[in-house]
Amino acid sequence: MTTTSLLDATSIQANPDIVFGDIDGEVVALVLESSSYLHLNTSGTFIFNLLDGSEPRTLEWLRDRVRREYDVDAETCRREVGEFVARCVALDLLRVSSGTAE
Repeated sequence: MTTTSLLDATSIQANPDIVFGDIDGEVVALVLESSSYLHLNTSGTFIFNLLDGSEPRTLEWLRDRVRREYDVDAETCRREVGEFVARCVALDLLRVSSGTAE
C-alpha cells in the first residue's frame, strides 16, 4: 500500500497479534507470526498506543491526535504519519480498510 492510497477515511487498527516490548530502553513492536518488527521512536510509540486494543480509527482521526500532541504543521503531519502507517502496514503491524470509523 502506498502513502497515496491512504485516504482520510481509511480505517487503521493495530494487528491483534502485535507484541510491544522494551529492549534496552527502546520500544519494539513485533508480529510473532511473521517476525516483522519495528523499533519505535517517541511518536511511533504514541501512534501505537492510540491504536493498541482499540476499534479501528480513521487516518484523519490519527493525524488530528498527532497534531494535538506534537508541534507539527498539517502537511508534514499528513506526509509523515502516512509514511509511517504505510510502512507499518507493509510489515503487518497495522491493518487498514477503506471503511470509515470514529
